[in-house]
Amino acid sequence: MAVRLPMPQDKKWAEARTTVLKAMGVLDPEGNPTPRLEAIKAIDMVRLTQEAWQKERDKMVKACSTCHSITFARGELEKGDKMIREADLVMAEAILTVADLYKEGILQKPKNYAYPFPDLLSIHDSPTLIEQKLYIMFMEQRMRTFQGAFHANPDYTLWYGWSPMQTSLLEIKSMAEELRKKKT
Repeated sequence: MAVRLPMPQDKKWAEARTTVLKAMGVLDPEGNPTPRLEAIKAIDMVRLTQEAWQKERDKMVKACSTCHSITFARGELEKGDKMIREADLVMAEAILTVADLYKEGILQKPKNYAYPFPDLLSIHDSPTLIEQKLYIMFMEQRMRTFQGAFHANPDYTLWYGWSPMQTSLLEIKSMAEELRKKKT
């Protein structure tokens, strides 16, 4: 999922990642851990410390360096990290747009959501196009953005991930404005 703890040093990215974690249901709207975080910890799905993350990063550098130089491997992974940052910033903007629609009473929060916030892991069967767009943006376009970057495939990153994410953000913002107009 390309979401990890601890939070990045970059304040803007940390805020965006917090928004993504809230939308994944591992943090509540106030930023506190939820039972879903405990479930994810139990199956070792997330790196919760810098040391655990670094251990996985070192394994990746070792694997990549069987064919490439260590400098190249580290450089490509750093490029992937930068792409995740950019994807998180775009994703957070889309999430907050939908969250605002819940707060404003324009979208009704689905019954299975614990909080008045989009739940990216439950939204796949939501009744609105804007929520469906958010789900596709997260589960498909964001994934393709960072997976392409980590596989040193800028063409895939751009055409199948990043560009569709940008389009989806514009569509979500446009749909939100249309929904607000219909409400008034």
